[in-house]
Formats: sequence, structure tokens, C-alpha cells
Amino acid sequence: MRKLIIGIAVMTILFSILLIYNHKQLPTKEDVFKITGDWSPKTEEVYLVRKIDEEWLTIFRNSHSVLVSRLEQNWLGFWEFKDDLGGEGSLASTYYPPEQNDEFTWGASGSDEVGISYYFGHIINPKIQEIKVETEKGIYDGYIPNTKAEDGEEIDVYILGENKPLYNYEGTVIAIVNRKNDDEDKLVVANQKYSIDEIKSVIHFQEQFFDIDIITSS
Repeated sequence: MRKLIIGIAVMTILFSILLIYNHKQLPTKEDVFKITGDWSPKTEEVYLVRKIDEEWLTIFRNSHSVLVSRLEQNWLGFWEFKDDLGGEGSLASTYYPPEQNDEFTWGASGSDEVGISYYFGHIINPKIQEIKVETEKGIYDGYIPNTKAEDGEEIDVYILGENKPLYNYEGTVIAIVNRKNDDEDKLVVANQKYSIDEIKSVIHFQEQFFDIDIITSS
């Protein structure tokens, strides 16, 4: 019995030492390869593993995509990927390899739970020195499930008055955005009143390259 107790004590001490050792280890590129070892397609290159704003992030590539993921340690001290919902996925990704005519590719991701979005770019043209990302507050671009627009996809909607990503929303259709030089029109949905000028101002960033009419019931 004494030997059993001593054995348990020794194992507990060794396990505690292992945990302390693991939790002191910084993430490496090799950890990224191990985490994605069962992924298909396989990870081919890890560009960086770096601590940014108190979080460990990695950028890596397979044959189809360039991805960015957050690295966190589990209770054993081993590194794993964690997205904003606690899943073992990436935060954002973009296509690889890009089309030869592309200047850059871009991806974004967001979570309604925490209200955080990630913007992730892949610059192709070496002459590009700066990319500015412009975001619009008070507008969300979504769609109506189980519908079909003239372009064959679900009917798209602009939801006004919201400042965070949405998964479900109920509102009133207050206008139609008629694109005269495109097959795709959009509905404007909100839970408050907007004038035509206010609607044009809010959706200007998305519609600036189209010739549009705003159609309302009034």
C-alpha cells in the first residue's frame, strides 16, 4: 500500500512538472503543422507565428487557401486553434493561388457573439504599397433564405440601423434599390424610417459603381 501511495505521488509530481513545462512553451510553426496534420488539403507552408495584441496568431497555406488562425493552449498546455465561437477553425481565409490578373484577394470573418470582425488580405501585385479597408456602420448586407432573385441567387437585402453581424433579423421592407445597369436589385429593410437621401448616403459605399434608383412606397 505504501508503494502504491508513493507511486501515485511520484506520478502526480511528474504530471505537474509536465503541465508546467508545456504551459511555458511558446507556439511554433511545427505546432501549426501538427494541429493541421489531419486536414485535407495538407498545410504546405507556415508564414508566421506571432503574438499580436496579446493573442497568438498564425498565417499558413495549403494548396487552396491562405488562412489565419488564433492559437490557444488547452489545459494540458498543448497548442490548438480557437475561433470566436470556441471551435477549432480558422478566423479568415483567402484563395490560393490567386488568378494571374488579380491585384489582391481578400477575406473577412465575424461573430455576432462578440462583435469582432477579422479582415485578411493577400497582396499579389508588389507595386501595391497600401490597402485601405473602409467599413460602414449602420448597415448589414444579407439575404432572404429560400428565395430566388433574377440572378438565380437568394434575394439580397440591406439591413439599416445595425452595427454588428446578424444571423437572423426581422424588419420591414422600406425600399428597393433598382440597379439600372445590373440584373441584381436589393431590398432595403429596417425597423425605423429613412428618407431616400438617407438610404442613398448609407448604401453609397456598396452602390457607388451602379446607376441606381431608390423606390419607396411613399
